Amino acid sequence: MLFQTASYALWNHPTSLLDCYTNGRFDSTKWLKQKQRRHDDEYINVLDLQNNNSNDPPTQHERKKRQKHIILARRSEDGELEEAIPPKESMWYNLYIACPQVQDARFLKKFRRRFRLPYNSFLEFVEDAKENEWFPRWQSKDCTGCESSPLELLILGAFRYLGRGFTFDDIEEATGISEEVHQVFFHKFILVGSTILFDKYVITPTDKDDILAHIHEFVAAGMPGACASSDATHVIHENCAWRLRRNHKGFKSKYCTRTYNMTVNHRRRILGCTCGHPGSWNDKTLVLFDTFIRDIKRGDILNDHIFELFEMKNGEVVRVKYRGVWMLVDNGYHAWANTFDGQSG
Repeated sequence: MLFQTASYALWNHPTSLLDCYTNGRFDSTKWLKQKQRRHDDEYINVLDLQNNNSNDPPTQHERKKRQKHIILARRSEDGELEEAIPPKESMWYNLYIACPQVQDARFLKKFRRRFRLPYNSFLEFVEDAKENEWFPRWQSKDCTGCESSPLELLILGAFRYLGRGFTFDDIEEATGISEEVHQVFFHKFILVGSTILFDKYVITPTDKDDILAHIHEFVAAGMPGACASSDATHVIHENCAWRLRRNHKGFKSKYCTRTYNMTVNHRRRILGCTCGHPGSWNDKTLVLFDTFIRDIKRGDILNDHIFELFEMKNGEVVRVKYRGVWMLVDNGYHAWANTFDGQSG
């Protein structure tokens, strides 16, 4: 059996259990051949391993020496290439860190447009990151005493990547820091944003005093009791695994996405947000995982807030008091008392 030709073995030996069926009936002879073939293959592999083993010591490969990668450089007057330009002499460092034109309104406006946050907020973020050591890897020196890449440039690169869709290669040209470093830092940046910054800025109101700061616009518009708007927000999920594409591809988008149910007031303040879920989920499924809306429905939070609505009873307009709050949604949500879409009745 071991010395059969390959063509003969492939032709006569079934390759799987499915090949052992003939006209819907199980053929035990074919099953024995298939089992024998698997045994032969394993035996041949063992022989190959024994023949390849030798008493010679394994060859030791020379360890590759790491060389400093030059991103930005300058030439001398003689035309020879001089040392690399450090990141602290890059364009972004001179523009936004070393010599920022904070007295110029145009500079502040452009910075806000380029990085999606005011310049003062950027300085506060850098100060908090250094004080609380959010990124300890980039706040220390290596074993040779060399300083790490400037934290300010890494933070600017993360903001530009999120706000403008820059690639890490583009950011490398502007900062003099390799794209690999920016990529590694960005993962840490997202981790800080989804934990520390989320808990700091996404504050969910839980009682009457908290919700009064968010209902002014709704009361002025004639909607007492309303506190926010809620809807599903999709974020494109690039490089989604093939086995997960069906769950992450909804009927509205041709891309794979992760969806979040987000609740906001009318001053761009996020009041609550779920974690990411597959993009094929609709609003009715997604809201079941929203603890903010669900707790309002159960009366666990904001039940001490009282508002009045006009109702028609027996031909007369009367005032009726209600407890809790409600929010504006589209017609894809459940018909709950605290979720109201503008097309209902």
